[in-house]
Amino acid sequence: MTKKILSLVLAILFVALAVCSCSGKSGPSGSEAPASSAPTDSGTAEERDEINDYVKELAAGVSFNGETFTYIGKDDQTYSNFPIKEEETGDISSDALYFRQRDIEEYFGIEWESVRTKDGDETGERVINEVTAGGNSYDLASGSTMTVGQFLLNAAVIRSTDELQFVDLDREWWISAMQDCYSIGGRQFFLTGPIVTNNYLDSTCILFNKNVTSMFSIDDAALYETVREGKWTIDKMFETASAVPVNTGGVSGNGVWRYQSPNGISFIMSSGLSITKFDEDGYPYVEDSLPREISDLADLLCPVFSDNSETIFVYIAKGERPEQKFGTDHLEEFFIDDRVLFRFNVTQDVISMRSQDVKFGVLPSPKLNGNQKEYCTWAAIGYDSAVYIPKTVRSIRLTDVMLEAMAALSQKYVKEAYYDKLLRSQSIFDLESRDMLDIIFSTKVYDMAGIYDNGGMNGYGDFLNAVNDGIVYDNGNLASGYKGSARFANYMAKNLRKTVDKTD
Repeated sequence: MTKKILSLVLAILFVALAVCSCSGKSGPSGSEAPASSAPTDSGTAEERDEINDYVKELAAGVSFNGETFTYIGKDDQTYSNFPIKEEETGDISSDALYFRQRDIEEYFGIEWESVRTKDGDETGERVINEVTAGGNSYDLASGSTMTVGQFLLNAAVIRSTDELQFVDLDREWWISAMQDCYSIGGRQFFLTGPIVTNNYLDSTCILFNKNVTSMFSIDDAALYETVREGKWTIDKMFETASAVPVNTGGVSGNGVWRYQSPNGISFIMSSGLSITKFDEDGYPYVEDSLPREISDLADLLCPVFSDNSETIFVYIAKGERPEQKFGTDHLEEFFIDDRVLFRFNVTQDVISMRSQDVKFGVLPSPKLNGNQKEYCTWAAIGYDSAVYIPKTVRSIRLTDVMLEAMAALSQKYVKEAYYDKLLRSQSIFDLESRDMLDIIFSTKVYDMAGIYDNGGMNGYGDFLNAVNDGIVYDNGNLASGYKGSARFANYMAKNLRKTVDKTD
């Protein structure tokens, strides 16, 4: 992938970001009691039978006569959408993917072919090269929205969902929030849900150290109940953390930090705020001046997250690595050593943290305040993934049916496997953490705002640096930086319509 293509991709998709409000059209539905809208356990016999019947009914209405279905995507231990082997191995996530593939081959009488790539760049390049050469070797692709999705959309080599007849986007195995937040000109090119394993790894969350809560007489059960009651807000987080004295002992002392590695974009999302707007034709644009609500949020967060006695950062100052300040780049060591109360993570980190000798609980990201009706969980850019339909598939009917069958069977197998994977160690987790994951996964929102900095566009530079890096916050710098990026974003928006039109 050339630098020129990458730069254009980032620029175009920057303006296509959809930071969706949880309380509006683009947000997840729900009520004041968020647990009521949480997904149920996919492992019940009744639910499994219903999914089996649905997929069998799909299969009864089509005939593919032994056709081959070819699925291409990244394959590694963490992100793979392919089984380790095409057989049962005892690994819960691998077996879930194998069972999905086995059932599809059996029900539909097709040959399944997996094309495994080393990374998203290779996936994107192979699909682009195949389509532009007129080939039709790939029937479906998967990968990160920030790499694979951007590459394929910019190259105009993928189809929108307009012509799909079998995919039912209203079913529980498709996440409607991505359809809204990644819609461009009213058209949808990215689809997600349990069909991609990252659906259970990409969600922002907060881990709290149970030894620290015990140390400072913070009631774990009360924390969970606050979430269930819909009262887990930024102010409530600050109030809870105030039980921990500010850390005047520094790195070499015995002090405890209240917070570790907060993420600015995550707080924008969890507050239900929207940056990108849509015009009457459904194309995105950015407000010319910094929205007041974003400025107010920065004013709320930065005094706390800019205080080194309260917060330990990924970076201490521009150009200074953690090892220069702390003697290590692995700041999770402070959480493991019971020196941090709240650690800001994505759910992928929950799995890795499980292997550490630390007891912790899981909480969703907080609401802005008590007026916010629903929790909003950011599917963090760089972690979120989707599936994509190449323009030159051999049979759109085959891909259409396979998409729906894969998604339904993923609800049966993959969801259950990843819940088990996240919650397997009961010595670390408790029953309440299951409830918290239900809330996290049922309130997801998507956006492309995270590519601002990756694309060299620093409209949120000062805010993000203040929140992430401990740099003293200056609201004037934030506003001026935003204006510069907004001008460029809206300039690039003029090209977006042409890019989407190329996919016809």
